[in-house]
Amino acid sequence: MNLKEPFNLIPFRKTNIGEPPGTLSYQGPHKDIGVQIDVIEYGHEHYVKRKLESLNELIIEDKKYWINITGLHDIELIRQIGEKFDIHHMDLEDVVHVSQRSKIEIKDNYLFSIFKMIYLSGDETKHEHVSIFLKDNVLLSFQEVPGDVFDGVRTRLEVGKGRTRRLDIDYLFYALIDVLVDHYFPVINQSYAIFNDVELKALEEGGTDMSEIYRLRKELLYMVNAVTPIKDAIYNFTKTENPYFKKESIPYYSDVMDHLSQISDSLKSYREMINSLYEMQMAKVSNDLNKTMMTLTTFSVIFIPLSFLAGVFGMNFTHFPGMTYPYAIYIFVVVCVAIALGMLSYFKLKKW
Repeated sequence: MNLKEPFNLIPFRKTNIGEPPGTLSYQGPHKDIGVQIDVIEYGHEHYVKRKLESLNELIIEDKKYWINITGLHDIELIRQIGEKFDIHHMDLEDVVHVSQRSKIEIKDNYLFSIFKMIYLSGDETKHEHVSIFLKDNVLLSFQEVPGDVFDGVRTRLEVGKGRTRRLDIDYLFYALIDVLVDHYFPVINQSYAIFNDVELKALEEGGTDMSEIYRLRKELLYMVNAVTPIKDAIYNFTKTENPYFKKESIPYYSDVMDHLSQISDSLKSYREMINSLYEMQMAKVSNDLNKTMMTLTTFSVIFIPLSFLAGVFGMNFTHFPGMTYPYAIYIFVVVCVAIALGMLSYFKLKKW
């Protein structure tokens, strides 16, 4: 995983500063993705899946619909969807602003939610901005790129297993949240495994690359920023009377909250371990620096008297005692060596 992606805490800066509220301007990097509209029409004994070439092909009848739009850079399509389903332009703005935090909001005639989809694709960690609207018998989901974590839900709808087909559209909303949260666990587990390798290397070799620790800390902060708002949003959603949450759904959302609490506890422990490793590495760097400074100081102290003697006996006086003595230079060298050895012995005894 690289240091800039996928765990950039402020991945995209808002570029439409000063524009009127509700201005649709995609803030993400995926502007070359082909737009795709997938529709699943289902009921207890009914299932149809199709792709639409245009939104004009969509006809809503007395059935349940999951409409998934891939590609947020097509502003005109997003605007058309807003008009067709009577979605407020301020909510559409949040759909295309990928830095928006996770939330669940109850509007006058629909439910609006934003989540961060974080999952493993092979060994690569991917993250994506996902928006979900729930209105009447229609669930609208928006994502940036093809590929997501919802294939299990699609399979259950197709084969008719479980409760998804039988229950109302709000159960599909829960199912999507549940699978989003479940895919956080493999990401955390992989990060923890990487941390263990870094920690073992630090203990065995006495140090490790600080850039890896910085990356792990950034990854941890991103996960905390993704998980905490979802937990708060679900808590408020289930504690408020609204047409999109039924008492029968309490056990399901309680399970999601348990998973989020488990993830939060894991992240706290993970944070403590990373901070401990970071502090250990900083202490080692500081200790190495102190040893280097001590070595330099020792040599400086030793050479100060030698420099003094060299300065005194190097002065150009016309009459200087001992200058004409044949063995003067040898005596001077012996005295200097004796002073140096004496000071080294002193420092060694003092354990400097």
